Amino acid sequence: MNRYYELGPDKQLNEIVIAGSHDAGITSGDTNVKTQSLNIGEQAHAGVRVFDLRIAAQTLPGQQVGFPKQAELKAFHANPAAMKNEIKSRSLGGAPPVDLQRTKFKLGAGDFGIGLNEMLRDAQRFVTSQDGAKEFLILKFDKCLNWPLIADACRRELGDQMFKRHVNLNIQKLRDLAGHVICVFSDKGVIEIAQHRNWGPIHGILGFTNLSSSSVGYSDDYPGLQYYGKGGTSVTKPFGKLSQNEKKQRKLMESAKQAGPEVMGMMYWTTTGILESIDERNDAMWEAPNVRKLKGLWAQGLAEYVYQRNPLALPEGSPAIGPVRKQKMPNIVMIDFADERKCAVIRGLNDLTPDQLAALGGDA
Repeated sequence: MNRYYELGPDKQLNEIVIAGSHDAGITSGDTNVKTQSLNIGEQAHAGVRVFDLRIAAQTLPGQQVGFPKQAELKAFHANPAAMKNEIKSRSLGGAPPVDLQRTKFKLGAGDFGIGLNEMLRDAQRFVTSQDGAKEFLILKFDKCLNWPLIADACRRELGDQMFKRHVNLNIQKLRDLAGHVICVFSDKGVIEIAQHRNWGPIHGILGFTNLSSSSVGYSDDYPGLQYYGKGGTSVTKPFGKLSQNEKKQRKLMESAKQAGPEVMGMMYWTTTGILESIDERNDAMWEAPNVRKLKGLWAQGLAEYVYQRNPLALPEGSPAIGPVRKQKMPNIVMIDFADERKCAVIRGLNDLTPDQLAALGGDA
């Protein structure tokens, strides 16, 4: 198992490198939809600490005449243009019916994955297990529907393991996060919850903001996660996805110099498309030459953080650059088909010596 607490309980979140799972709940579907093969608990044990989750409501099959129609909140993967969302009265888990947005996919261009309750229970079990008691998990909810219902499920299923401090996550120490599941919602989600739930400030739902697509800068007082980065490649260019992703990530890292020194960098080692097998393309990305490219790309991110944002930057190649780089880096590496081997590559970036850090850029 890949562990992070052993890096030091006084390490801040923005001082370590962790693995993130892209479309973490999509373990089924066609080859151009499926992005993961392990459930949330298995991914956590492998070393994933940030989970990208998109949640919508699906009406369940096999409805009984005369009874309220049943629905379930589930992970989904689809282009928004392929989604048909309608307000319907549905029962969730046998509870009294509520009005929610029910989702269908046009022409099969999308799919549902694991149920939200199952994913939350997996997360809760991990941080209460012997292996995970000192670890943490971040559930990042984005592009979701039915935000208040998702928040209700998080509070219900996570219980005491839900992180409920109203704080800036970037600078939290590992000792303060240990044994907790942290739920971060997009600003849209946070606003909808405030409009529909009267919970007060300490309710366990924090925000996240992506500074690469925001006109607002880093704030010391922001309650949640502040990062810089973006994934995705052009749907109109089905070939050369690896090169497309590298080019996009390098450009983003260069632009990251505009962010503050405490901002967490997010790098994507993913190449999803609308037609091709994600799994087959992902296998190629983890062949030895491309793993070197991953490390080289990550090293360039370090260089951008150091040389562009630190006025006292040291010369390239100096072993002394290592400790400086450790404080300003791409902190989250998002991947498809997370497993222990891939997470070990990412976890190992924390253990590089200053000499290794100084030399790593040569692989780019």
